[in-house]
Amino acid sequence: MKKILFYLCGIYNGGTEIETLNLMKNLSKEGYELLYYYHDKQNSYDVMVQEYNHYANYIDIKNKVNVDTVIYCTHALDDIDLINNIEYKHSYFWFHYFWDDQEKFLEIGLKRNYIDKVITVSKYAQKKIQAMPWLKNRKNDVEFIFNILDENEIIEKSKQKIPLERVNGLNLVTVARFAPIKGYHRVKQMIDILIQENINFKWYIVGKGNGEKEHNEVVEMLKGYDKNVELVGHKSNPLPYVKNADYLVLMSDRETSGLVITEAKIIGTPCIVSNFEASYEQITDGENGFIIDRNNVNEFRSRLPEVLQSTEKMRKNLRNFKYSKKDILKKWKELL
Repeated sequence: MKKILFYLCGIYNGGTEIETLNLMKNLSKEGYELLYYYHDKQNSYDVMVQEYNHYANYIDIKNKVNVDTVIYCTHALDDIDLINNIEYKHSYFWFHYFWDDQEKFLEIGLKRNYIDKVITVSKYAQKKIQAMPWLKNRKNDVEFIFNILDENEIIEKSKQKIPLERVNGLNLVTVARFAPIKGYHRVKQMIDILIQENINFKWYIVGKGNGEKEHNEVVEMLKGYDKNVELVGHKSNPLPYVKNADYLVLMSDRETSGLVITEAKIIGTPCIVSNFEASYEQITDGENGFIIDRNNVNEFRSRLPEVLQSTEKMRKNLRNFKYSKKDILKKWKELL
């Protein structure tokens, strides 16, 4: 039985950790022995840690560890010397986000030959990493594998019955942690535009901050909109909110690949997203969603008539969206 070690910075409630959990779920069914290590115990999310424990065993790499494959999804520079405690046959860096520390970790890891190959979750990230100067002779060692999801599970979870109000107007949802990079200041601008244009709307905000400061900043920012906006906090299953909405809204500064966008498309909910680079791989503007200039949110105002009129057309277009977990899992199995 092959041993796979996932090496994380922390186990938060973000896309990286959710995607790691998804991969664990699928690999555990294929007969792999799964282990995990994470550095940031203080800020990690206990509920998510418990989920990991269903599929993998925690191991402390301060002691010698012997595995077949290690998969890094971390920017924990403080821990980089602990990698010497891991004996392995293959190693991959699973690149989810362009944090400075993560890029530095990747650079050091490649220079020290800790990393055999880089796996990215978008073509945009693949091209950007290939262009980094310290990878110029290893372009073929950067591979793109899209996020792994269970489409049948997503559809079933979206059917969960929960009390949700819909209005005769525009029904929106945002699913994102409370952090500056998720663009909640743009959400506020869009709320103000809807109010100024006398649009009847309901906007559910699903998420929480990793820390008290970040959480409270978003709560304070959206204070005073109680008539139209409902902060429902973190939900282990946010998909009924996405299913109930006319549009999922994600206005991030950047996303390497928006996991919740793919979930929305599987469910059949169109999206309104900011123009982060990978958005163009997931959304065809005017066909299955709208892409709004993150530096000019007022563009949302001029596109409102189209937004209001296009929901059914976009839902119909999304019936043709195809997602194959089987093909993605096959790529992972070939690597491992």
